Amino acid sequence: MQRLGHRPPSRARQVVMTIAGAIVLNAVVTISLPWALIRLTERYPIATMPLGQFRWFGVLMVTVGVWFYVWSLQRLLARHTSALPGQIPSALETAGLYRRVRHPLLLGVIGILAGEALAAQSWLALAYAFTYWAFLDRFVARYEEPSLHRAFGPAYAEYCRHVRRWWPHLR
Repeated sequence: MQRLGHRPPSRARQVVMTIAGAIVLNAVVTISLPWALIRLTERYPIATMPLGQFRWFGVLMVTVGVWFYVWSLQRLLARHTSALPGQIPSALETAGLYRRVRHPLLLGVIGILAGEALAAQSWLALAYAFTYWAFLDRFVARYEEPSLHRAFGPAYAEYCRHVRRWWPHLR
């Protein structure tokens, strides 16, 4: 794994950078911003969606999202490849969840955000989840996937033909 124009970091440094990046990213994206939006929803009842017992489905979504995220991160680290934006991966991962969906780590983030919104019954948090998903979709389509095509060529093109970007297939 290497950053464009730089030497590859040591394995220990790569692991530390990946875990630190994941902690910082999640502290902002999946904790701080949703918390602020949920707090704002409490002040404006019109921004609340009354879901009743269905709100507990949000807790399940958060749990599954965290599992997707942690599994994907662990899998990429075990394969000694990158999980950080801007880093060129050293291996094409196609096993496990990656056999079902191209971006399980990012899908985990969206699951966490949507689950938080449902559990808190917050329209604002749900709008944030969809906005963040749209941002990820643009980022993945314009930056990440083209860099994977350059790094892995026909193997990645073949993978894309069989595995969907966001919606897992179960066959």
